[in-house]
Amino acid sequence: MRILTLIVTFFSLYNFSWAQDDENSYRYNVDLNNVQEDGVNVTLDVPSSIYDNELIFHFPRITPGTYEILDYGRFVNGVKAFDKKGKELEVERDDQNTWIIKGAKRIAKVTYRIEDTWDADLREHVFEPAGTNIEAGKNFVLNANGVCGFFKGKEKLPYYVSFDRPNDFYATTSLKRVAGDFDTDVFKATDYHELVDAPIMYCKPDTVNFKLGYGDIQLSIYSPNNKVKAKEVVDKVSNMLKAQNQYLGNILPVDRYSFIVYLAPEGYPSGSVGALEHSRSSLFCLVEDEADQISKLLLDIIAHEFFHVVTPLYIHSEEIHNFDFMEPEMSKHLWLYEGVVEYMAQHMQAKYNIKDDEEFLKELRTKVESSKRYKDDIALTELSENCLVEPYIKQYNNIYYKGAMTGLCFDAKLLGLSKGKYDVQMLLRDLSGYYGQETPFKDDELFDKIIEITGFKELRGFFEKYIEGTEVLPYNELLNPFGIKYSEKADIMEISPLGGLENGALKTDSLKRFYVSKAEKTDKFGKEHIGFKQDDVILEWNDKPLRVNNVSGVLLSYMNNVKAGDNLRVKVLRTKEDGTQEEVQLESEMIKIPTAAEHVFQFMEDATEEQLRMRKIWLDAKS
Repeated sequence: MRILTLIVTFFSLYNFSWAQDDENSYRYNVDLNNVQEDGVNVTLDVPSSIYDNELIFHFPRITPGTYEILDYGRFVNGVKAFDKKGKELEVERDDQNTWIIKGAKRIAKVTYRIEDTWDADLREHVFEPAGTNIEAGKNFVLNANGVCGFFKGKEKLPYYVSFDRPNDFYATTSLKRVAGDFDTDVFKATDYHELVDAPIMYCKPDTVNFKLGYGDIQLSIYSPNNKVKAKEVVDKVSNMLKAQNQYLGNILPVDRYSFIVYLAPEGYPSGSVGALEHSRSSLFCLVEDEADQISKLLLDIIAHEFFHVVTPLYIHSEEIHNFDFMEPEMSKHLWLYEGVVEYMAQHMQAKYNIKDDEEFLKELRTKVESSKRYKDDIALTELSENCLVEPYIKQYNNIYYKGAMTGLCFDAKLLGLSKGKYDVQMLLRDLSGYYGQETPFKDDELFDKIIEITGFKELRGFFEKYIEGTEVLPYNELLNPFGIKYSEKADIMEISPLGGLENGALKTDSLKRFYVSKAEKTDKFGKEHIGFKQDDVILEWNDKPLRVNNVSGVLLSYMNNVKAGDNLRVKVLRTKEDGTQEEVQLESEMIKIPTAAEHVFQFMEDATEEQLRMRKIWLDAKS
């Protein structure tokens, strides 16, 4: 009798949770048990408070954090609408993302089918962390922007989403589960923005939960060949997060956070790897590799993504707070949301000895080098505000390079003005306290507020010259107080991980294979040690096949782990003098070579006591 009572109580709670907000809630059901051709069926019970004669049903053109028009309606088909008696209503597709429902005063239900974005036959693929993956019996990665739509003007209503799932599958998400049973989950979101902000991964569970301060942290990994287990990487992830929490002042601004990790053995159709951040979660799409290599790659990405719990979650403009999924207006302050966050990701690792100081300086050089691939004559605010349109679309990634270096210089400026007593970490804490999740700032007022909070009127010139303007960042002027010298060119000794292939020496042929197109652009290591030759087709890199869909993952993992003394093996297909081809195994120990480097940052050997004091404040957590 006791068991029966518990069951009755449970199902009463389950039904009540749906009925609670019946008048004002979207009630979705997604059937993950009936997968056909990488698609699943979705049903929406329409809020009964919605009864206009003509309704406009949307899927988003864009979602926050992507900075790219993706048109999620492309992956939705067979939209039908019904009244309370089951009679079909007239539905007209207006564009890729919009359906017009006629006679909608009687509407009760909408049904449709969603397709897998990862496997879609597209010229330009959706970056996988922003899309959906449907693998029957294996894995589901579900971003709500590709699963659930909304009625125009009704984005602020609550959402209940029920998933019918295989009974041995488990959900990883930052959404709160409010009901369900052995093969069903019901999640609730306060509005469409929160729903889209919380991706879900379903698979057989490999999850570790732990505490960070007062917050609950969840790490879930899908590794189809069982190369990586969550328990093998959790300690390193936990240590990284502890350092980040200290960096933020030991006040974690969220009560929960989910790290969702999908590892693909063969890479991804987009050819990219990486992650997409959300307020309380990050979704990673990486190439499956050994646990130690995945751990290191995860840490570098987590260092960036986790800092988004500060901005834009607590510090954001009206454009983000009132995000328009169909006709978005972009904020001018991506330099803050992405640039400063990327700087903090690197600075924190140096400050807490996750990377040594020399690695940090080398990372600064890489940022400047990368920024030079983009136009110098575009202000960061101009780039931010126009990042969705030409010609700015192709310049957007400079936010992670020039934006990060601007973040570094901004921090150095604050430390210099305050004699080491105030920095960008303190500023973000002050801005978070002033604004918070529910109070956005006006785009044109942020600089004034920063000057008001810090009391440093000298920042006005910094903003005008380097963020609103296009003047070159004065590295020597700003970094001299820390005993750091910047040189546009300098001769140094260092390893060359790719042997100069990154200098425009590598292209793809008609079979989409990578080959050495300009051997003269390889460096001393590439020519004399590993031994690349003109037209070599690269088949394997350290025993891993090199293909278009996995090149980012293979080389990124390799470069994150390589060090002097390691052995590099590259298998190539080489054309002989008689025109025939043979496979050749190239091999060399990684050694440092003399390099005429550009944009070099170095510690001064004759730094003064004051410079050393300021450097200690900047780069030593114990200062």
